[in-house]
Amino acid sequence: MAYFYKLIEEVGELAEVIRKNKRQSDTGIKGTIEEELSDVLYYTICLANVFKINLEQSFKQKEELNKLKWGK
Repeated sequence: MAYFYKLIEEVGELAEVIRKNKRQSDTGIKGTIEEELSDVLYYTICLANVFKINLEQSFKQKEELNKLKWGK
């Protein structure tokens, strides 16, 4: 469950940098939307591994459901 709590923490940090529109620049990635999105992705992948979920397969299945639901 530690990965889940870290994911929630990172989503909060992502919300903060989005609100401030902090983007990566020549000074680097630290404290930016790019950094926080990467952190969210990292902990999402960690959770998928814990639950032995093939995230790529799940994503494709969900995309198919979305196409049916939204007609796209």
